[in-house]
Amino acid sequence: MTKKKKTKRVKVKLSKFPLVSGIFISRPNRFIAKVMINQEEKVAHVPNTGRMGELLVPGVRAVLAWNPAPHRKTDYTLILVENNGRWVGIHSVLANKVAYEYFDAQSDVSELKQEVIYGNSRFDLACFRGAQPWFYEVKSVNLMAGDIALFPDAPTERGSKHLAELINAQQEGYRAGVVFIIQRNDATSFQANTKMDPKFSSLLDQCHNLGIEIRALSCDIDGVNIEIIGELPVSVSSEEILGKVQKP
Repeated sequence: MTKKKKTKRVKVKLSKFPLVSGIFISRPNRFIAKVMINQEEKVAHVPNTGRMGELLVPGVRAVLAWNPAPHRKTDYTLILVENNGRWVGIHSVLANKVAYEYFDAQSDVSELKQEVIYGNSRFDLACFRGAQPWFYEVKSVNLMAGDIALFPDAPTERGSKHLAELINAQQEGYRAGVVFIIQRNDATSFQANTKMDPKFSSLLDQCHNLGIEIRALSCDIDGVNIEIIGELPVSVSSEEILGKVQKP
């Protein structure tokens, strides 16, 4: 397990669109949620394909972005839900924005770019650190077992593909890393969810053995902003705590 490190605090707005409060009702499918807003039932987009069964519980408070547009099927996007008295972020793309702002604030990072094609993948970030070119893949985390953050919360073939491409990039002379953005403030460490996705966990272990950078950044959410507050210890295997994880 890597040790906890100090990190720069970076604060990002949850959305450029107006935020509204609501109550989560149900999730008819992966992409749609029913929510109560101002005592009216509305449909909202769920910007995360994970299961999130422990978070999307009927009756919990929610924060949504209001963004009506002709091309959208819904006017609302689910951003946060309350869990045990704290806000938890579920917008997976928001993790990419947080990671971008974090690296952009680092003194040794230059030429930072998003959505960069390499091989058969499109990496979330690419930059130079000093004179060395780097690729980074970013993953959004909100699953917890006790005080340990876990990823993934559902099998992710796409995630495994990205790790395999990071391994290829590292072997071809680039530097590579994977950054887990933990969208909640109550985790004390991060581990791979081996039972949920053994392939992803195995590839993450290979990344670790090859010297690929693996980082987990913890965030605090105040209902308007999300702020990186620290870097957590990382372990690539979570077999010893899997008994605490309940499948939704």
